[in-house]
Amino acid sequence: MNEIAVGVGTGGSATERAVGWAAKRASGSGSRLRLVHVVDEASSEPAEFRARECLDEAAAVATAVDAGLEVVTTLERGSPIDVFERISADAEMLVVGSDWHEGRRASRRRVLSLRIAAVSRAAVAVIPDRDPGERRGIVVGVDGSHISDHALSFAADEADRAGESLIAVHSWDVVAMVGGEYGYGAPLIAADDLARAESEILDAALAPVAAAHPGLDVRRTVVAGDPVHDLTEAASEARMLVVGSHGRGALARFLLGSVSQGVLADLVTPTIVVR
Repeated sequence: MNEIAVGVGTGGSATERAVGWAAKRASGSGSRLRLVHVVDEASSEPAEFRARECLDEAAAVATAVDAGLEVVTTLERGSPIDVFERISADAEMLVVGSDWHEGRRASRRRVLSLRIAAVSRAAVAVIPDRDPGERRGIVVGVDGSHISDHALSFAADEADRAGESLIAVHSWDVVAMVGGEYGYGAPLIAADDLARAESEILDAALAPVAAAHPGLDVRRTVVAGDPVHDLTEAASEARMLVVGSHGRGALARFLLGSVSQGVLADLVTPTIVVR
């Protein structure tokens, strides 16, 4: 059976928002919801008792969304990073909450959510601790890569299912591409030619999406700028942001790509990282 796993903290609105978001998704997809709380190997009996209370409270939040939802609670011992990496191998999605601090220093929960997103084998939804209000549209970052194509397909399915517009954003760094070495000297490529080439990248990526979702409202944005800034700005009033992760190399297990890392560090809407 398909399962959505949710990291449950020690209470508070961040956990409540993450559980509520995951419960709505599980209800819509017919998936089971697994609520997971992780304690230290050497945790005391009172700590474990409080952990089980937190799981019960989270289960109440989930069943308030859908009384018929299948909810499983799990108390795990060990490192949260190791536990959620293992659980993600059998889950369709992993959901974690993240404190939202409007530019202030990141909390432990925010740092932990970034680390969990980096090791997860499934798609990870990171839910900000803020009232989303009335939002519309599914924003996705597109760069023409295989990972980007996977994120685009995921976002298109989401938009089609939810009856939302798909907002595809392709952002590129004009200084690095046309400014010569270190941004100075003779341009490597004419800016107009590069803009046309970048637009063609987005068109090529969107072609199979249009074929697979003929009734989908697709809005395209090609902009010369910083991808993190441009995606964050586009998603500021959107229902969801979807990005692919390009973490590579020997440390790929612990790292997200720079864009996915950047948008999670400045979380403005529920954001899904697809590997």
